[in-house]
Amino acid sequence: MTKKDRLFVPLSTEPYLDFKEKGKQYEVRSCERAFSEKYVYKGRPVEIRKGYSGESLNGIIGKVIIGSLEHIMYKLDYKKIEPNAKNKNEAILENKKILGKKDKYIAFQILFN
Repeated sequence: MTKKDRLFVPLSTEPYLDFKEKGKQYEVRSCERAFSEKYVYKGRPVEIRKGYSGESLNGIIGKVIIGSLEHIMYKLDYKKIEPNAKNKNEAILENKKILGKKDKYIAFQILFN
């Protein structure tokens, strides 16, 4: 994997540790700029990093789902997106709080090497 080819995903400490320690498998972003259908696709190398200069984990993108947060949470197990959420509604509200209210979101699975 070259740095040029991989999708770089900086995360704050809590979501990074959710991937590393709590079974988080999917990242959800607003569907725009680098996080759109053009750039987020199955098989693409991905690097998640704690901040911009912290430790990182490498993998490839697996399943990709695009739509409203409600659609994404319906299609996927919310615990694989928000391991600390008590239910789907709490997972949806947490993502809206972080990402804002958008028309379209993209969820992508990260399969680690």
